[in-house]
Amino acid sequence: MLALMLSLAAPGVRAAGPPDADGSALVRGRTAQPARASEHEDDPDEEDLVEGELVEGPIERAVEIVALQIRGRKQVTAKQVTEALEAEGLVEGEQVFWPEDARIDRAVQRLAATGYFDQVAIRLVPVSRDSDRASLVVDLHERGSLVVRDLSAASSLLTPFAGGFDLMERNLAGSRVHLGAAFVVGTKGRGVPDDRRQQAYKIYTELPVIAGTPVGVVGSAYAILANEPYRVAGQNYDPDPSNFDTLRYNRFGSVVGVTIPFRADLRLGIDFRFEAIEAEPAGAPTQTLPGGEERELDLHLQDGLHYLSSAEFSLVWDERNRAAMLGKGGHIRLDVQLSSPAIGSSYEYLRVLIGGGYSFRLPWGHWLTPSLWGGQIAGDAPRFELILPGDLADWTPGRTMGLQYSTRWPVDTFKTGVNAYALAHLGGRVDLEYGIPLFRRPRTSFVYGGYLFFSAGLFTLTGTRAERSERRALGEPVAPVGLNADFGLKLDTSIGTFDFSVGNVLRRVPL
Repeated sequence: MLALMLSLAAPGVRAAGPPDADGSALVRGRTAQPARASEHEDDPDEEDLVEGELVEGPIERAVEIVALQIRGRKQVTAKQVTEALEAEGLVEGEQVFWPEDARIDRAVQRLAATGYFDQVAIRLVPVSRDSDRASLVVDLHERGSLVVRDLSAASSLLTPFAGGFDLMERNLAGSRVHLGAAFVVGTKGRGVPDDRRQQAYKIYTELPVIAGTPVGVVGSAYAILANEPYRVAGQNYDPDPSNFDTLRYNRFGSVVGVTIPFRADLRLGIDFRFEAIEAEPAGAPTQTLPGGEERELDLHLQDGLHYLSSAEFSLVWDERNRAAMLGKGGHIRLDVQLSSPAIGSSYEYLRVLIGGGYSFRLPWGHWLTPSLWGGQIAGDAPRFELILPGDLADWTPGRTMGLQYSTRWPVDTFKTGVNAYALAHLGGRVDLEYGIPLFRRPRTSFVYGGYLFFSAGLFTLTGTRAERSERRALGEPVAPVGLNADFGLKLDTSIGTFDFSVGNVLRRVPL
C-alpha cells in the first residue's frame, strides 16, 4: 500500500521569478514566470481599468498611482486584495518609487500570508506616454480554497485499520472565514482485554482579521474517545498486543484564541483550552519485567471525571514563502503551555516546545535544509501531553489526533535503549534534508511541482527523575539516541503536499 501524508501547514506561495527580461517594469512578487501585460488580454478582469506599455525611464523616480487593476481574482473578493494594498498606502493618488519601494514588497507578503494565492506579482503599467503616472497592476493566481490538511490510513498489530482526514475551507463564500473538520476512526483493538474502538472528531474555525484590525480569532471543539495501550509484560522491542493492557478515557473540550501579527512573517498566538476528562480507574497497574520482577506504573492520568485547562502562547516566524525568491528562507515556532489549578485545571505543568529549520538553495539548484526540534514537560502533565517516542522517530507510528493506535516502539539502531521509554518528558531531534527539484508547473490547476528528498538525523528522549535514576543504576544511557532516515517524493498540489516516502510507509504498516 502506498501511504500518503499531507503537510499540516497550509502551503503558501510556491515560486519566484525575475522581472521582465528588459528590466523596465516594476515587478515585485513571487511568480515562477515573468509577469507580462499580454497574459490577461484575452480574458480581462471586471476590475481591469487600463492597459498600456511597460514603464520605461531612468532609475529612482517617483510614479503616481492613478488606477488599480486586479487580475486573476476568482473567489477572493476585491476588498480582500485592496485592504492589503491600503495597509501599505498603495492607493490612488499615492506615489511609489521605481525600481525599489519597500511598501510593494510588504504588500506582496501580506497577500501571500493569506494563503489564498500560489502566485502574487505587483507591477506598474503606464496610462499614457507620461511615465510618471501609471496603473498599479496586481497579478494573482488563486490556489484552491479547499485544502486537505491531513489524510491518515494505517494498520498495526493492535489496530487492523485506522483512517480519517482533515479538510479545511480557507475562504468560505469569500468571507475570509476558515472552516474545517477532521476525524479518525479505528477498528477494534485485538489481543488486549478491552477492545473498544478509538475515535476522535474535531471542528474548527478561524477568522484571520476582525473589525478592520489585523487581529484574528480561532476556535475549535473536539471529542476524543481513547483506549490507549501500555506495556504490562514482554521485552521493550516486542509489539505483541498480548503484552499490553489499555487505559480507557474520554476527552471533550474546546479552544478559543487570538492571533496577533507583528509583521507578515511574524505572529503571536494566545489560546485558552478547557476540556473535561473522564477516565476509568486502572487500579494499581504493574509491569512484569523480563526477569520476573514487577514494578508499579504511573499512567499519568487521574481517575474519574476531572478537568484540564491551559493557556498557550505561540510565537511563529515563517519566511518559507519567500525562499524561492531569495534562495533561502526559514521558520521558527515557540510554544509555551501552562496549566494550573489557578485557572481551573486538575493538573499543574509547564510544556515548552521549540522547532524550526532553514533552507538554502545550492549553486546547482538543489536545496539543503537543517532542522531542529526540542520539547520539555515539567510538572504533573496528563499522558496525552507527554512526548510519545513515535512523535520523534521517522519509522515509528505516533499519535493521530491524540490517539495511539500502535504498540510498536522505536527501532533501537544504536542499542542505547531508545525503545525503553513509553512516554518522555524531554526529547529532541535534529535532521538534515537534501532536496532535488524535479519539475515546477506554476500554472497548472492541480499539481504545482515535485521533488525528491533524502534526510538523516538523530533523536533522543528521557523520562522522569525516577526513570532516569533507574537507568543510571543499570549503567544504561539516561538519554538514549536513535536514528532517523528517510527518502521519497513530495508532490506540491493545490490541496496540500503529498509525501510518498519510505518512512511514511513504515509508520503505517503492521510490522
